[in-house]
Amino acid sequence: MAKPTGSPDPQMMLVSQRQTPLWKRLLMSSLVLFLVAGGFFIAGYYQGIREKIHVLDERAELRLETEQLKQDVSQLQEQAAIHKHGSELERQASERVRKENISLQNRVSELEEAVSFYKGIMAPRKNDKGLRIERLELSSTVNKRRFKYKVVMTQVADNSSYISGSVSLNLVGVRQGVKESIPFEQLSQEQSSSGIPFKFRYFQNVDGEIVVPDEFVPEQIEVIAQSKGRKATRLEKRFDWNVLEVKGDVGKG
Repeated sequence: MAKPTGSPDPQMMLVSQRQTPLWKRLLMSSLVLFLVAGGFFIAGYYQGIREKIHVLDERAELRLETEQLKQDVSQLQEQAAIHKHGSELERQASERVRKENISLQNRVSELEEAVSFYKGIMAPRKNDKGLRIERLELSSTVNKRRFKYKVVMTQVADNSSYISGSVSLNLVGVRQGVKESIPFEQLSQEQSSSGIPFKFRYFQNVDGEIVVPDEFVPEQIEVIAQSKGRKATRLEKRFDWNVLEVKGDVGKG
């Protein structure tokens, strides 16, 4: 028998469904969002704490390294100061030794020259006897035109008695292209027209100062020595104009 059309199916049940109110759904969504946000906040907070702790640890390590570096720098500075001081002391000692060596060499040279000088007087060569014009020394002064001079005269071998006489000096040079000879009496207060007197047994220094005229170019100094007595001797000798520092005065004997 066929079921009538439009009759209800006895196997189907209609159940009424009640929808959740909108305000509840909003509240639950807000709660979920709050929980999620809270979770992120807490995770970020703890992550920040961990980062801060890590930074603090690194800062502490950097401080320790900085202190160690400061100590190392201080030690290096002390070592550098000690090395510099030692180098300076070594340099000063070397310079002092160098100057002392130069002084000793100069002193040895002076002594050798003195020995040669005295040996030449007491033990001359065979034909080298009597009055001698040994050497002439020139030295500058503060005044560029003023000079000191010293003539060393000796009596060789025949020195059992004194020898006397006078010595004259002339400055030879050029002035305005003309050759000229000027007596020391015009340049110095020590020499007169009769010359500078001498009297000695072994040797004597004849010294003084001269003022060279302006525009005069010195070239040589002419020394003329004239002794007196039975064995009177006249000597003439020229020395080139060489201005040197005087090493020492051999004195008068």
